[in-house]
Amino acid sequence: PSEFENQRLINLYTCGDTGFVDWKHVFSEMYRLRRNWLQGRFTVRTFAGHTSGISCVQFDDTRIVSGSSDRTIKVWDIRTNTPWCALTLVGHSATVRCLHLRGNQLVSGSADCTIKVWDLSMDASGCWSSAACRVTMIGHLHTVRCLKVDDTKVVSGSYDMSLKVWDLKSGICLNTLHGHTGAVICLQYDEERIVSGSADNTIKVWRLGDGECLMTLVGHQDAVTCLQFDSEKIISGSVDCAIKFWSIETGQCIQTLDWIRSEGHRGVVRDLQADKWKIVSAADDKTLKVWSIGK
Repeated sequence: PSEFENQRLINLYTCGDTGFVDWKHVFSEMYRLRRNWLQGRFTVRTFAGHTSGISCVQFDDTRIVSGSSDRTIKVWDIRTNTPWCALTLVGHSATVRCLHLRGNQLVSGSADCTIKVWDLSMDASGCWSSAACRVTMIGHLHTVRCLKVDDTKVVSGSYDMSLKVWDLKSGICLNTLHGHTGAVICLQYDEERIVSGSADNTIKVWRLGDGECLMTLVGHQDAVTCLQFDSEKIISGSVDCAIKFWSIETGQCIQTLDWIRSEGHRGVVRDLQADKWKIVSAADDKTLKVWSIGK
């Protein structure tokens, strides 16, 4: 299980009054999840309701949230067996391109150039009757392609070639980062840095505090579609079908996984996720690949 899943299980089996963790049940559930993963055990459930293609998805313990070209966001309650959505959020005037679900707060970015913050809190009866858009952020000049959220801010990337940092509560733009010469397709940030990937084939590392570009990573032969980073390295995927590892300190490319040298993907790498031990990548060649990360 991922670190997120491990923490979810610990929280689930922690007594709120005493803080006691039922480690027996935590271990049992972790073992079950790992066994199911290794043996390919799964259950398929289908949720229908959008009238056009689905472009982005987020989920947590109880909900799946989807954004679509039909300009709506749908919230699905996975605690029930019903295939119908529990809530439809209407407000964007074009395709919903990206989502970030954080507790009862949902942030969406759209081809209508706006970002919206939605409150998904339930009322006393367990209904989403108070769900509504609380803030709309206006400033990008083209599609909002990617965004990430924490307790106080939103960082967004757009086809207008810029990144913006927003105050989550007020919706005020705090900073605009210019430097890419192509659409910003993916981003991630932590307490110190923002890392962004672009259609200009580069990755840029920015200082979060003042928005200064610290370095530009050059090596991909086409648009950078996905990335993830930690304190040591950046991992990126691209339209050039390659996955690259970069030193976050020096910006040097450490390793390349491609179809020639590493039996890698033969199609555009669309997404990747990594933990301490492995990378899972997905591509247009209709395959998922699981890579072991060596020490």
